[in-house]
Amino acid sequence: MIFMRTENVKRTTCLARRVSHGGEGLLLLIFAVALLDSAAQAQTQYQTAEEAWRVGVAFLSTRNYAASREPLEAALQTAPDDKFRLRVYEALLPAYRQLGEIDKFFDACDFLISKSPTPAQQSITRRALLAFAFERGKLDDLANRYEDALKKDPQDRTALFVLTELYSRAKPDPSRAAELIERLAKIDEKSDQPVNVLQSANLAMQYVKAKKYKEGAELYEKIAPLDEKLAAWHWKEAAAAWLQLGQNDKALAAARKSDASPPEQRNDLLAHFWHRNLADVFLATGQAKLAVPHYEQAIEKTTIQGYVEGCQKSLAEARAKAGGQEH
Repeated sequence: MIFMRTENVKRTTCLARRVSHGGEGLLLLIFAVALLDSAAQAQTQYQTAEEAWRVGVAFLSTRNYAASREPLEAALQTAPDDKFRLRVYEALLPAYRQLGEIDKFFDACDFLISKSPTPAQQSITRRALLAFAFERGKLDDLANRYEDALKKDPQDRTALFVLTELYSRAKPDPSRAAELIERLAKIDEKSDQPVNVLQSANLAMQYVKAKKYKEGAELYEKIAPLDEKLAAWHWKEAAAAWLQLGQNDKALAAARKSDASPPEQRNDLLAHFWHRNLADVFLATGQAKLAVPHYEQAIEKTTIQGYVEGCQKSLAEARAKAGGQEH
């Protein structure tokens, strides 16, 4: 609740009574002064940025987004530092999402991505930005905004960070995505940041989509040992990329490392594809016996009839070849 100071209003009312016999012109003048005073008071109603922020958040808690913008923007103008601005912009996102214009939401996300100290908040904000642009039919506007930023500064990390995801998923362009991810990785390397496994995995995936199988396979193999939970998946992806190149020996070596890693456990659908894709590599490299248990487990991990039928067909082939191998 906003408590407005009323001292000036009371003083003006008192003056009006005292000079009410002095003529209509003077009375109008006093009321004009009162209006100006009230306007000035409205501009200085918040003593601190913290007070304005609290008022804005209170409006947010009741989903009164329109009313929250004024105090939050007042807090933004008087914020003492970027750390406080981060809090304010984060609060402003739901309010700006309601606007017909897009620039304020874009600007808020830009600040959050560029100033946030945590990769998690940067990624969450990027997803929100891309979702907003998609919903508004403004993906081209977003792409142009950050492509223009890169023309001005090829090292603009925020532009690279947004465009890598935009060209990876929202407006797929594997070649452009791979180029920008490489540039982003070099900037992060110079800042002594640890290897970003997810970012590197995205780059490897873009290499594969662009039919740069060697680069994709090598990068998957490089990052596979860096995250135990993702190792099985990344070794499997490396194996599939080597297989595309016809390098069955490297494909089989990567597949064996995938098989020896802790199995994919993020969810049943990913587990299904891990088992199924790994089995495909084993079958293609002449290791039908190793393929059989993975096809069996792939079937157990899905209820999608088409997936089940596809695996059953491949399982029958693997069992037939495995039986021949035993003889």
